[in-house]
Amino acid sequence: MKQIIPFHTFKEAIESFDNGGRFFNFLSHAKDGVVTPAELGKVAGVTHDPQAMILYLMMSISTLDNHSKERVLAHLDTALFDLYEKYHPVHMTLEQFAGLGKAGISTTVVGTPKKISSTTDFGGSIMVPVIVDAVTSFAIVPIVSAYDVYELTSDEGHVVMTVAHHKEKSPLPERKLRLGGMLTSLNQSEEAGKASEVFLEVQYYVEED
Repeated sequence: MKQIIPFHTFKEAIESFDNGGRFFNFLSHAKDGVVTPAELGKVAGVTHDPQAMILYLMMSISTLDNHSKERVLAHLDTALFDLYEKYHPVHMTLEQFAGLGKAGISTTVVGTPKKISSTTDFGGSIMVPVIVDAVTSFAIVPIVSAYDVYELTSDEGHVVMTVAHHKEKSPLPERKLRLGGMLTSLNQSEEAGKASEVFLEVQYYVEED
């Protein structure tokens, strides 16, 4: 999970994105006017996660005017623009999430997170891969054993959704945030009354005014 400070100008954004990539990205060149997946991945802090790259792209230019956003997108190479079209994140209100949230999509939401401390407060579980002798199987574990879990509330406090990030990441500040990530399946306890729901696995956040 990484905090994003959005760019204020087109020049700021394109200078950050058009960076030449890492030293082994021989086909990417800094300041050539073309932004490649390798270059975007470098600034986004990911290598093989195109969904996260596009999420970072859209959150980092979220405060630019529409013309500046279009100018940034015009500098993406063909491969990166194809990824943008495939993985463009959906922004949802918490009210929309309740009816439209589906596992596997990238989304951004705005709200205030409050940390849940234990399985007593939250009984959901997740499937995690277990590798033994090169054979991968899955085990169901309480989500709070692998993640820091939060309730995200709307400004009015009437709508709540579950968001989480891996425990090794720094805690989310408990103030109004724009969170970006992937909706992930959540196995509910029998008492919850639902066989399956989703939570937002947070990858990036932006502090809102």
